[in-house]
Amino acid sequence: MALTEVKHAQGAAISLFERIAGHSLAQAERLAEAIHVRSVKAGETVFHQDEPHPYVYVIESGLVKLTYLRADGEEWIKSFAFEGRFFASLSALVPSGRASFSAVAVEGGRLERIPFATLQSLADNDLGWSRMIRSALMMLAERKERRERQFLTLSAEERYRSLIVEQPEVVARVPQKDLAGYLGITPVGLSRIATRVRAEGGAQA
Repeated sequence: MALTEVKHAQGAAISLFERIAGHSLAQAERLAEAIHVRSVKAGETVFHQDEPHPYVYVIESGLVKLTYLRADGEEWIKSFAFEGRFFASLSALVPSGRASFSAVAVEGGRLERIPFATLQSLADNDLGWSRMIRSALMMLAERKERRERQFLTLSAEERYRSLIVEQPEVVARVPQKDLAGYLGITPVGLSRIATRVRAEGGAQA
């Protein structure tokens, strides 16, 4: 079995949601009861594109890539998620929805899986949860907008330089093939850019 599930009392998800909310959230025990920890190995799929999957994930440890799979089998990486972040396919959260992308573990780790129905129920009955979910959705939308802007307005080298500044842990942890896929270039092209950037850093030092 690719994923191992165990019941989880409380952990990264509640801490993250309370940080997003800016205060303690009522009925957190209801969320804790619904959380399952999923232990995943590097290379294993968390969920597949086009399958029903109405869950939100919070990463306790590890690194996950979110990918689109084209008809020709080529993978396009939309983003990475790591400790202290959450991810979900929004299209899979609506009734009868399906995931618009796949999630695959780059590193082994532990993910907290939360049924979106539980979050909806909490939001329906508590203003604090409702505001938190709205803020979380805005965070996802902002990440998507920033990614689109960079991809459409920056060169591959500029995107790489921006990634070094904004998410150095991704550059350090992600294999070159995946990093190249995220930047929209070949591994050879990335190697040339990285060599040039390192050389400039050495010259400045």
